[in-house]
Amino acid sequence: MRKILTCFALACALVASTAHAEPSAKALALTRRMVAAMHIEETMTPVMRSIVAQEYQMAVAQEKGLTEQQRSQLSGAMIETMDEILAGGLMSDIMEKLVPAYAAVYTEDELQALVDFYESPIGQRVLRKMPQLGPAATKAMAEITPKLQAEMTERLTKKLEGLKALGK
Repeated sequence: MRKILTCFALACALVASTAHAEPSAKALALTRRMVAAMHIEETMTPVMRSIVAQEYQMAVAQEKGLTEQQRSQLSGAMIETMDEILAGGLMSDIMEKLVPAYAAVYTEDELQALVDFYESPIGQRVLRKMPQLGPAATKAMAEITPKLQAEMTERLTKKLEGLKALGK
């Protein structure tokens, strides 16, 4: 029994030490190739712009006492500011911070396979077609969201009632 526990402890220590190991130079290089092949910066910039624009428009709509012209100007200024920040290399900065995370999660063999795929003609075609799925995903989420919200509300209400009962 002692041998089993010792082996288990050693295995846990080994897993813990490898989980926090720094990624190799090769893994980092492969990750950068994968990011480049996936055109993440180019594809994510419009997504970020769209998300931020929607958030800004919602924030502007909630501002009380603004005329439509002021709302339009404020919204335009916010979007222009975000565009300036994005043009200043925000996505590059984000991806550079994420490279070590990708390199730590995937093995070198997995990264090589990802690079091989995304640098291939079929990988590039898949990436080019991905944006076409955006409208379908948006529609699906719009259809699912009311049911999800209702279910979340129902479950959360039951849990809160249970917590209140415990507090009495």
